[in-house]
Amino acid sequence: MKEYVILVDEQDNPIGSMEKIEAHQKALLHRAFSVFIFNNRGELMLQQRAKKKYHSPLLWTNTCCSHQKEGETSLKAGKRRL
Repeated sequence: MKEYVILVDEQDNPIGSMEKIEAHQKALLHRAFSVFIFNNRGELMLQQRAKKKYHSPLLWTNTCCSHQKEGETSLKAGKRRL
């Protein structure tokens, strides 16, 4: 299944959509979010990206990240991914 991202201008105004991999390959500005989860000692939960990922495989990164769907807020998208 193809995944699409919301292309935006420098003011975050939507200007179209494109398949995720193409937007990443062309380094086009698009909506995305990151989630950072801290425990009560202030420690950050990290994840290691899968070896099969085309973008930054095996690197340690934020708790969770992804892209909003059309009409979806960042908060709803973050909850969906968690």
